[in-house]
Amino acid sequence: MGESVKAAKALVAKNPSLTQVTDFKGFTPLIYSVTSTRCKDMVRYLFMNTTDDGPGRPFSGSSASQLVALLIHAGFYDITMHLLQRYPNLATISDSNGSIILNVLSKLPSHFLSGHKVRFWKRCIYYCVPVELEYLPSKQAYFRNKLWNALQTLVPSLKLVRDTKLRHVSAVRLVELVFSQASTLNDYQFWQSFVSPDIIFNATSSGIVEILKTCFLFFPDLVWTHIPNEGYVVQIAIKNRQEKVFNLLREMPIICNLLVLALDESNNTTSHLAARVASQAESIACAAFQMKRELHWFKEVEKLDHPLHKDVKNNDGKTAWQVFKEEHKTLLEEGKNWMKDTSNSCMLVATLIATITFAAAITVPGGNNQDKGIPIFLSDKTFMLFIVSDALALFSSMVSLLMFLSIIHGRYAKEDFVVALPKRLILGMAALFFAVGTTMIAFGAALSMLLEKRLVWAPIPIALLACVPVTLFAKLQFPNLFTKIIDMMIDGSK
Repeated sequence: MGESVKAAKALVAKNPSLTQVTDFKGFTPLIYSVTSTRCKDMVRYLFMNTTDDGPGRPFSGSSASQLVALLIHAGFYDITMHLLQRYPNLATISDSNGSIILNVLSKLPSHFLSGHKVRFWKRCIYYCVPVELEYLPSKQAYFRNKLWNALQTLVPSLKLVRDTKLRHVSAVRLVELVFSQASTLNDYQFWQSFVSPDIIFNATSSGIVEILKTCFLFFPDLVWTHIPNEGYVVQIAIKNRQEKVFNLLREMPIICNLLVLALDESNNTTSHLAARVASQAESIACAAFQMKRELHWFKEVEKLDHPLHKDVKNNDGKTAWQVFKEEHKTLLEEGKNWMKDTSNSCMLVATLIATITFAAAITVPGGNNQDKGIPIFLSDKTFMLFIVSDALALFSSMVSLLMFLSIIHGRYAKEDFVVALPKRLILGMAALFFAVGTTMIAFGAALSMLLEKRLVWAPIPIALLACVPVTLFAKLQFPNLFTKIIDMMIDGSK
């Protein structure tokens, strides 16, 4: 791509008017550089060397709105903002389909933090990475950028996180710039050419909180937007299971309490809408925790709904709770089966650990002194490590066993999936993980005691090998356990 930029510079140096040449569609080289090359250096060069002159008039002609849309899709937000600063009317101009910049942005949830799923460790890095849309000529900014550039060289994944955050921050800044320009329109221009129900619907259904927050900040009346066959913002958020949008509306309690009173065409209350199975439900790994999330979501919406709506029946003659039970019948059964299968598998491992650790405590390594009946290695420090590890493994495996037994013989009511069953599962898996680790420590200590006099070097490879099964177990099971704990904490904080 670097050679292409050099070639373009050489051609433009010989004939500066080349940047203004148009094809039969009226497209300039700038538009084609965005769609074909996707090379930011090329796009930036052509942008800086293209003027709004004839015959194409790329920044104010018929292709201007398409150029802006293409720049946004490509993620070239800095160039887009520079373009809007030079030609502010582009912020509110619509294309042949009646779409403006916000229509394009509302269909790109991955360009915003609220619509982008980030893993836990990447999220931690995300909030620490500094991004600057404009160069700040200060020593602090200079050294900070130098430091992060060095870190990116050592850890390439940091660049991806930083680029992602830069795109998110730039997209928000672009949204603010568009709304700032829209605020200068008169009422007629605003309602006729700027406001589009599609913007509110797309942003709400995609969970783009940044657009909605800026929208309600500049134009508070838009929170009352009603979209035919879809409802108000709160109904759309509940239908599409957009918790972040729902929480945004909860920050406006008076407005939210009025919006939830509305019924749809089938006389469904907001609780009826929350009772449906979410289309995003398949993103949760196991049916049990999916059921937990579904029930928790229904209860949260029910709290916000009017108390009189609890017994309201829709056109099918069903209350919200009846709809929930019918919609989640299959999911409840899958959750029961998943809980039982997982508990049976883990209980088998816990039983084996309890058996061998109990036997090891009775028949200690090296045997007992026949005269006094005390262990021969009692005075050995390694023996204390063995006996403590063995005892901890036995106790934790018994705790794990009891937790899984309580799950297997539980009543499996819908309410149990919110707190009781997930807590027992998490406690059981955590205790089992601890039992596996302490069992391997006890095993390594026992072998070290028996071999250290003949093979002095034996404890080192034994310790390393003992780490292998523990590491594998942690790698395979701990992320799943950690995800469940985070899930419990998030739901508990709501």
